Amino acid sequence: MLEAIKLKGRIHPDRRLELPRLPPGLPEGEVELILLYERKPTTEDRAPLSPLAWPVLDGGQYLGGTLRREELYDDDGR
Repeated sequence: MLEAIKLKGRIHPDRRLELPRLPPGLPEGEVELILLYERKPTTEDRAPLSPLAWPVLDGGQYLGGTLRREELYDDDGR
């Protein structure tokens, strides 16, 4: 059976992870750590592409008209 505890730690500028003193009663053995952190936006993060700037296809002769399946694929519609 797995159990979980929540600890707060700190990552120092030298990339060293500091954790508080562990509570008593934890058994010896392997553990798994999941780090949750706040990611600060950087100048490299780009804004999402506006739908107005999405690529478009030229409708050609179909602009303003109807477009049937047979016109796209073949006489049998496949």
